[in-house]
Amino acid sequence: MEEKITCSTANATLLACTKIAQSFSENIYELSLIRSDWTQEYSEELRSRIKSAKDKYLPADNYYKHAEKQQHVHELMISSLRKVALLRALIKVDFKDDKKFQKRIFEELGYNDYFSEAKNGDYQSLYHLLKVVHESLTPELKQALTSKSIPTSLVDKILEFDDQLREFNSCFDLLVASEQLSDEGKRIVNNIFSEVQDICRITTAYYLFEPLKRDQFCFFRVMFGLKETVPQTH
Repeated sequence: MEEKITCSTANATLLACTKIAQSFSENIYELSLIRSDWTQEYSEELRSRIKSAKDKYLPADNYYKHAEKQQHVHELMISSLRKVALLRALIKVDFKDDKKFQKRIFEELGYNDYFSEAKNGDYQSLYHLLKVVHESLTPELKQALTSKSIPTSLVDKILEFDDQLREFNSCFDLLVASEQLSDEGKRIVNNIFSEVQDICRITTAYYLFEPLKRDQFCFFRVMFGLKETVPQTH
């Protein structure tokens, strides 16, 4: 028998994929003009695969049981992304006359490798970005960054995510490498996740100037919106 996913964020991944696949289906006539393999048949087949995986690996009672924890992790992701995005913008402004310094900082802090994917909704890239920032932001580098107008409090807030990063890590490890899910189950879930991510990358670019539609394909916004679909604990 296949074992169930128990991490609330992994559960939410399948639910977010369900919602995104629904939006994809609702817009398939327009989106089919972008790629030749984006057809109505493909859209229906994707939704069917996601439903099968959700029915097999997502225990509804466990999802509702951990709704409060899930909401906390989602809010943590949003808060983290806002702070690292703000830090990046401040670095670009404060050090616009020192491109060499900018280039070195963005490389050392992981922005070059992970920020683009993170801001497009890849929360694994966000996790890796935060991890690199934690490992690389030395006291000397912190002093250099705050030597102009970057608030020390912003850098400190980013560095406070240490304990919370462990919550990210436990969920990501479970999704991609946990022994609590069979190899076949991991393969199916990860393939769906990767496939839907690719759809999101393209559709968010296509709907760049249509924010309401674009948000339907942003993993962060879709996952954050899941809290409205589950009972809240008190």
